[in-house]
Amino acid sequence: MSEKSLRDEANHGHLVLAKALPGTSGSLALERMQKKIAAAATGGILSSPGKQNGNSRCKERETSMTSKSGEIILITRSDDFGYTHSGNLGMIDCLRFGFIKSAAILAVAPWFEEAAQMARENPDVCFGAHLGIIGEWRGYRWRPVLPWSKVSTLVDEDGFLWRWPAEFWAHNPNMDELEEEFTAQVNLVRKKGVKIDYLDTHYMMPSDERIRPIIERISKSQGLPVSGLLEEHELPDFGIYSVPPEDKEMALVRVLEQLQPGVHLLIGHPGYRSLENDALMHSDPKDVQTLGTGRLRAGEAAAYMSLRVKKVVEDRGIKLMSYREYCKPE
Repeated sequence: MSEKSLRDEANHGHLVLAKALPGTSGSLALERMQKKIAAAATGGILSSPGKQNGNSRCKERETSMTSKSGEIILITRSDDFGYTHSGNLGMIDCLRFGFIKSAAILAVAPWFEEAAQMARENPDVCFGAHLGIIGEWRGYRWRPVLPWSKVSTLVDEDGFLWRWPAEFWAHNPNMDELEEEFTAQVNLVRKKGVKIDYLDTHYMMPSDERIRPIIERISKSQGLPVSGLLEEHELPDFGIYSVPPEDKEMALVRVLEQLQPGVHLLIGHPGYRSLENDALMHSDPKDVQTLGTGRLRAGEAAAYMSLRVKKVVEDRGIKLMSYREYCKPE
């Protein structure tokens, strides 16, 4: 697809949405110790006792769904909801008109409030909480949800989140602070009236053993499954993440044509081109996208709303699912 076509897709998306959218103190240390004691007594559950482990429920469903039917199930998830305005527009279009079925809201992102509003206005859509502790963009820094004084090891001297995982780990983050920040992010998304159906993580995978125990405790306390910990088969390159913009549609077609029976996970990062999205550049040199973040994300949005892609899904009988559908009781 040409760059002009991508720009046309972006303009179309804007028109569609235009009408639809009008340092730790002693008392804190004591509080953390009390939480640890409570967690030990309840098997790691810090709140809401009696909630079922969301991961266990979904894993049981995976076995029942795929072992008998041999279906091709594709969970489609979009990340970073809230990162920019044009990103939000592309994401909601992919949810409403494309094949993306789930989207995770990033509470630390500047356009979080708009993402939460869009989620409230679309209660039939599946939304998750995108737990983030990295603010990766050059000149576009993000801050934690909690006051800096409560999470001083998670931020730099100016209160901004660290810019990439290696920088984060090099500053010896306090894991109690990390758990409190992630929990606060979930609570903030819920406070804004969003129904949360799952959890996932931003820029660091939940399978990372350094953060996995924290993610699993929050999963238990909130009664929510964690994307990526449900034995889904995560597609290489998240699906089409690093594919050049003009090649993304056909690359996605090839991915879909090659899927075998089982439960697969595609992780999308759609958006529309704008001056803001075009300016986004990763702080970590090894992650810089030389083809341009705006172009790449617009290419994803176009692929996810492609009629050619839709036809392959229909012809192959691929069952697209959200986490709300995948994890619901049978």
